[in-house]
Amino acid sequence: MSRWGLIMSLVIVVVSAAVSSALAPGDTLDIYWVDVEGGAATLIVTPARESILMDSGWGRSDERDAIRIQEAMMDANIERLDYFIASHFHRDHVGGLPALARRVEIGHFLDHGDSIEQDQERSKEAWDAYLQAARGNRRTVKAGDQLPLQGVDFTFVAVDGETWNAQEQMKTNSHCVGASPGVQDIGDEDSRSVGYLLSFGEFQFVNLGDLTIDVQHKLACPENKLGVVDLYQIPYHGDVVAPQLVWALNPTVAIINNGPHKGGSADGFEVVARTPEIEDIWQVHRALDSDAAHNTNEHLTANLTHEDQCSGHWIKMEVNSGGDSYSVSNRRTQESRSYFSK
Repeated sequence: MSRWGLIMSLVIVVVSAAVSSALAPGDTLDIYWVDVEGGAATLIVTPARESILMDSGWGRSDERDAIRIQEAMMDANIERLDYFIASHFHRDHVGGLPALARRVEIGHFLDHGDSIEQDQERSKEAWDAYLQAARGNRRTVKAGDQLPLQGVDFTFVAVDGETWNAQEQMKTNSHCVGASPGVQDIGDEDSRSVGYLLSFGEFQFVNLGDLTIDVQHKLACPENKLGVVDLYQIPYHGDVVAPQLVWALNPTVAIINNGPHKGGSADGFEVVARTPEIEDIWQVHRALDSDAAHNTNEHLTANLTHEDQCSGHWIKMEVNSGGDSYSVSNRRTQESRSYFSK
């Protein structure tokens, strides 16, 4: 072999090794709360680099939300999504899916079943957008179903108004005394939201989409079906929060995936702030319709401005390889805080 050929061979080996290293499975479980201005897009990337996205934001001609999700995927060093989960079929949650599906490969589309709001024009548009993206490659899940992930337990705990019946013995929830069971609305997509419990080692995370009070109550009372968790994504953009559930879950960290004028209500914030062992509340946006007392510290808030001026910063969490500790960081401020799993 010539000297030049030997040099080129060495270059190829070095480059190949670098690429292999970049694509190799990581040590951490990563979660991104992507700013889609209130649409609650949440991206999970496992240590085996399996990826799950729940919700995709709004449908816009500039494809803003699809671009922001793709930027988070690039940061996580992934090029495709193994699973897309539609929490429910409202346009702030699935409107951006067709644009995203044009940009990245998506393996499986999961949902609660057909939309129950097809008689409403805006909801019908969102439903049609979802079907356009899924193109027949969709599957309806049920409460208790699991995703076949490597090293991570992922269980659907609420689907289509039904809740998970945990096999292990559950404890009576003292926070149910005098708690409102909410009003059942069987004709509303929010009440059909898909919710899941993710466990990785000692770490546990719950995301319930836009689940309404009545179904949150079913998860909480008379027994808490989900146990104690480390991190809780507050349902319904932070607006609809059942005290009997969030106080029983008793998270160390809460994430409110809201927009500047969507979600982040004062009433919801007060309920979360009264969680017994809460250490920090992180927000994707400052709630511009609330006062300082009902917003978290600006260092823990990813975006502070109106939508038209927003840069779309995300909040990111990394759980260490053993699942016994994790950190949450703010892309805008570079603020990072570490916590121990329960």
